[in-house]
Amino acid sequence: MARLMLVHQPVQGGVARHVRDLSRGLEAAGHELVLCAPAPLQSAAGRHFPLEMGRAVSPTRDLRSAMALAALIARLRPHLVHAHSSKAGAVARLARLVHPRTPLVYTPHGYAFAGHFDRELERRAYRSAEVVLSPLASRVIGVCEAEARLARLVGPARRVRVVHNGVAQMDPAPGHGRRPAVICTLTQLRPGKGVQTLLDAMAGLGAETEARLVVWGDGPDLGPLQGHALALGIEQRVTFAGATPNPLGAMSDADVFVLPSLAEAFPYVVLEAMSLGLPVIASDVGGVREALDDGRAGALVAPGDPDALSAALARMLSDRSHAAALATAGARRVRARFGLEQMISGTLAVYDEVL
Repeated sequence: MARLMLVHQPVQGGVARHVRDLSRGLEAAGHELVLCAPAPLQSAAGRHFPLEMGRAVSPTRDLRSAMALAALIARLRPHLVHAHSSKAGAVARLARLVHPRTPLVYTPHGYAFAGHFDRELERRAYRSAEVVLSPLASRVIGVCEAEARLARLVGPARRVRVVHNGVAQMDPAPGHGRRPAVICTLTQLRPGKGVQTLLDAMAGLGAETEARLVVWGDGPDLGPLQGHALALGIEQRVTFAGATPNPLGAMSDADVFVLPSLAEAFPYVVLEAMSLGLPVIASDVGGVREALDDGRAGALVAPGDPDALSAALARMLSDRSHAAALATAGARRVRARFGLEQMISGTLAVYDEVL
């Protein structure tokens, strides 16, 4: 049995989901878990120790976080530290300067420099930080091949491994085939998530379409997006449903799932929609192409292209046999390639390399 320390900055979203599932699997495998984060992670295994980490870059605050983590490592004496997210990865790698003999595994879950930026200078600054810190990681785990390619660009390629995100197996939801059809997206309403592109695509379907769009999620862009739907004249066909504690239930009521993001790593929500037997349309970003098997298990569209998204929606809604074939292929692919057990065993294999 090893004492494993998982460090993460987000306490919600995909990173938190990954850490929660991973902690449970590692505990079930007989390991002792310690979680260090700004707040406890609901339903996670192991003991929580508070570690302040801000999302924004702040050299003073980030160094303070690194020193606090170094103190926790000295106190708890983990056999291995696994940092999740760019911020936790930066803090943990700085802390390793104090504890160079403690192995450190780093999973970016989407490199910050590969995200959505309004200014190129910011992207370059984040990339430079990754290059400087890269030698301090014993291994880097990409949650998809696309992320692993980025890891090899900013650090030693020999340290990079791939362990895809995985989800528990679910029974596909029954097909609806109803009228009007329901199009669903589930995402945070913030820049980079592409919901405005989806609204533009809905408008492109024309006033004669009866299809409705349900947007699950909340965030700072809610008001502007509601205003955009009003300006497009589609407010009667769009429902902003807010955040949901039951994302699987929310998606299972839909006929088509759409992820219009401008940047992603390997989003859980796509895997979950596939596992429910929903036909998926998603932006061709990050590892989404890997999930959708190059378009054989779901439709891929260029990010930020409302015309392409509108055309994909129109075909999915009008050609039910096409939609059903993609849905069946998607559910089969998740079962074969992206199971939770595969994620746990793959991570343990990386740990074994450095312990």
